[in-house]
Amino acid sequence: MLPEDINLIRRTLPDALQIDYYAGREAPWTLSQLMTGDARIADLRSGPLARFLSRPLVRDIVARSGDGRLRHMDVLAAGDAARAGALPGVSAAGRAALDAAYKGPWRDYVVTFESWGTGRDDWRWGQMSRPGGNLVVQLGFPSDHGPLFGQYLATKDRSRFEFAGHPVRTEGRPTLAWVRLDVDLARGIALIEEVQSDWIRFVGEEVDWMAEAQPRARELRTLQAYRARLVERYGREWSSVAMLAALIVLRDEIGVHEVYMHTADTGERLKACGGPRSLYTRLPKSFGFRLVRDVPPFLEKPRKKEIGRLKRSGDPVFWRLSFGRDGAA
Repeated sequence: MLPEDINLIRRTLPDALQIDYYAGREAPWTLSQLMTGDARIADLRSGPLARFLSRPLVRDIVARSGDGRLRHMDVLAAGDAARAGALPGVSAAGRAALDAAYKGPWRDYVVTFESWGTGRDDWRWGQMSRPGGNLVVQLGFPSDHGPLFGQYLATKDRSRFEFAGHPVRTEGRPTLAWVRLDVDLARGIALIEEVQSDWIRFVGEEVDWMAEAQPRARELRTLQAYRARLVERYGREWSSVAMLAALIVLRDEIGVHEVYMHTADTGERLKACGGPRSLYTRLPKSFGFRLVRDVPPFLEKPRKKEIGRLKRSGDPVFWRLSFGRDGAA
């Protein structure tokens, strides 16, 4: 991705976006982007979007559909409940899903943006798939983390859980996770290079180190309590929120219509960075990505030799998600 393209995108993006997250929001939001209109539920059950019908917020709509059809407007409202009041035509089934969304806690995550890898001669050092750079979508903690952090740890301790060599914010809300993106503006195609979080992992590593080196330290008990609350509150959802935030930015702010994502294997081969395998299997699958033998077109030329080897293997090489095409990949 050319540095000038990153700069162009960043000039068009706001300094920060608030991403309101409630449990299960990713399912109706993603489904609403993949549906092209109202659909018969029986048809959806036999197609690639079937996996979304059993998700809690979507299930509420399906269960209350009296005519066997799933209305796109209801799904859209459940996926963006904060703006649902302005959406016309939400049925009683859609309103029931909204009620379910409002019953649980909402978290006001903040999204900011950064550049990665630009200005470096060795683009492989940046664990990128091609020369240039990446756009970084940074997911900042929601506001309920501040009181939690202050309850257990002094503010000055923040740097213990951040690595300056990674694309994290050092001011404002700490970065819980980030997503690195390679975007082809001309084609409207993007590649998710990486989904990663340091904070929770670093807290866990420090707890483990102190448990061995200073097992009787009072600070150990405090840190253990903080880790327990941290994992309970954000441990299961951070990757889904990070992916949701990245897709919202790509779809609604940049206008991308097709998104690729590395598998763990292609990540290792093309950028020497596979990451936790579950992030490159469970996560894209939960958002409706499908394994394909296609590759992002903008990698064909700069990585011709490696791409050729991947294709000759006969195995799927990337995950792919196409918006607005009923899940077709």
